[in-house]
Amino acid sequence: MLASVLLAGLLASCALPPRLPAPATLAARVAPPGFRPSVCFLSDNQAYLQKHLNAVVQAVRAAAGGRAVRILALSGGGAVGSFGAGALYGLAQAGRLPVFQVVTGVSAGALIAPFAFLGRTWDPELRRAFDGTRADHLLRLRPWLTFLVRPGFYRGAPLRALVSHFVTPRMIRAVAAAAAKGRVLLVGTTDLDKEEPVIWNMGMIAAHGGPAARRLFIRVLVASASIAGIFPPVLIHVERDGRSYDEMQVDGSTTVPFFITPEIAQVTPLRLPALRRARVYVVINGQLDAFAKTVAQTPLAVLSRSYSAAVMQAARQNLALSAEFAHRYHMRLRFTFLPMTFAYDGSLDFSRANRKALFAYGEHCARTGQLWTTLAQAVAAGQRAATEAPRHSRQCPAPPAHVSP
Repeated sequence: MLASVLLAGLLASCALPPRLPAPATLAARVAPPGFRPSVCFLSDNQAYLQKHLNAVVQAVRAAAGGRAVRILALSGGGAVGSFGAGALYGLAQAGRLPVFQVVTGVSAGALIAPFAFLGRTWDPELRRAFDGTRADHLLRLRPWLTFLVRPGFYRGAPLRALVSHFVTPRMIRAVAAAAAKGRVLLVGTTDLDKEEPVIWNMGMIAAHGGPAARRLFIRVLVASASIAGIFPPVLIHVERDGRSYDEMQVDGSTTVPFFITPEIAQVTPLRLPALRRARVYVVINGQLDAFAKTVAQTPLAVLSRSYSAAVMQAARQNLALSAEFAHRYHMRLRFTFLPMTFAYDGSLDFSRANRKALFAYGEHCARTGQLWTTLAQAVAAGQRAATEAPRHSRQCPAPPAHVSP
């Protein structure tokens, strides 16, 4: 009886405070207090896109200065985000990093996105964020019974601390300045209440200025990187017509592995002539094929393998959809990914050794001109590897200088 009383007391002390209800309608136009409603929108909101997207695309076109628009899309992938960070770092060191007019990111890609958006001058911060020591203790288990009443096996504080350290007032001012020139930085989260992807205009958030902009910027990045079931979800307070709500936001890759444009723009005939002949670069922080392996019968091993499988299958499907979208507008699509021959310990292995190996590999492939490949090349390489006995190597996604930057 005493044990039962103590257990009840423990669970009561761990209980979550009550949250405000979410907006009752799917299409409710809400925004955090003090921010314009256009700072965020549902990815499949066709009415919103038809009203606003062409104006944004025209501004992006102007920011390109008459050259082809360059778009960078960064996928989720947990710890494998270190590969994408290393790839961008290597491109910058080799003088091959373009100025991107549009940068999009989800999950781990969302954490990379501000650095990619700001360009080479932010390389030292990019390296410290993904190749440094601050992520060494990112996975800190909750007390053993807390998971019964609080979502997430691991604490959210280390992830918040990591993001808060690098999203400084200086970064917010730099993002706002770049956005004022017509460039666009977009981050995807998943609204669990609506079960839909949400797109956040981070440049618009930064342009709001002040501590409120930095707080929301951090909150959105943390939400996008909060892998469902692993990290706790993030509640974002919003308002509509004077009424307050709480939206529950989690990992953007829960609903979309990466995005070039909002979801609906890729499957409906919206007219986007200003994007014709754009150059599209996609960084997939994960594999598109994998060798079979015997999975250990432990919770973390099963979660990690399940997460990797879901991300891999979704990335394949979205890559095919993106290729069709690029073909429609005569875009040149190039992408990179982690080949199945690269051995690593999973998307949830945030150990320094794993992160450093992934970062160094991405950097090497970028420096040596072996980063970007095409869909046909990747399919052919995957089919060859699948017919061979499992082997591991550090061969890059593309042959040397196969695809120009």
